[in-house]
Amino acid sequence: MMAPGYPHSARTLPLLQVGAALLGLVLTSRTVHAQRSHPILDSVRLELTGVEDSSTYLLYHYRVLNPASSRGGVAGLELDLSARSGTGHEVLPFTGARGPARRDVPDHVPFGAIAPDRWQTLIDYEARLVWYVYEVLLREGTAPVSFDSVGAGDSKTGFAVRSPYLPGIRHFTAIPTEQSCCTKPNAQGELPSSFFFRVGGAAVAPTYALGTLTPQLLRELLERACSEFAWISPRPVCVTLTNKLASGPRRPGDGDQGIDEAPLRAFLAELEVQHGPGKSVKDNAYWLLKVNTEYLLGHR
Repeated sequence: MMAPGYPHSARTLPLLQVGAALLGLVLTSRTVHAQRSHPILDSVRLELTGVEDSSTYLLYHYRVLNPASSRGGVAGLELDLSARSGTGHEVLPFTGARGPARRDVPDHVPFGAIAPDRWQTLIDYEARLVWYVYEVLLREGTAPVSFDSVGAGDSKTGFAVRSPYLPGIRHFTAIPTEQSCCTKPNAQGELPSSFFFRVGGAAVAPTYALGTLTPQLLRELLERACSEFAWISPRPVCVTLTNKLASGPRRPGDGDQGIDEAPLRAFLAELEVQHGPGKSVKDNAYWLLKVNTEYLLGHR
């Protein structure tokens, strides 16, 4: 069964046979056990490599890294862009992909997207932006072949999101190619869905509406980047960065007349020093904290 919104060419896409997953059917214990015992994808990463300010929205650039320890390629990505009720379903321009202007989904942040060549996009029933390999038409023996998936030990760029919202920490999942998991019938004589073999992780993506970011939230994001995701290490670097913010910043209502600019600038300077190839602050943490700090500095 095909999921609503996906192209209608059975077994030609890596995200096929998703109806059961997208309609909320419960996986059997046998399928779940098989996924846990024989993972196809290892720790796939969706890394934010840059954020551009177009004056009307931010453009978030990503790369996908599939570790050499994986046993298959990445053929799909799901990125949570849901938002609180009342936010709406505003859609910005899409480039190199179809723009999914759906309103039969939960509210999501205003966004548009860019897809690499031969990839497409849609928004699914949980307000996730989905990038997926569009064509898997040729076959090698009985296994479908994808030319455009992200192979084990490889990476791919060309993924991007447009949004006026500031960055926060989001959940994403990666879905393997069908040929890596799903070309042999199971005990019931059915081909399994590649959706049953997805793996999850954390990413940085549009989250906060302008005016909702606070100094306390910035400190919380720093702590999560350090402790929960290890995007900043070793720990002494986290301590140094935390200390830069220790004396501020502050907003009216916190017993001060506004944000203290000096700690923010000291924090931003230290972030720059610690970011770069082989350094302590990884790209996800850098862009998460840099963009939000610069916003606070510009809206004191």
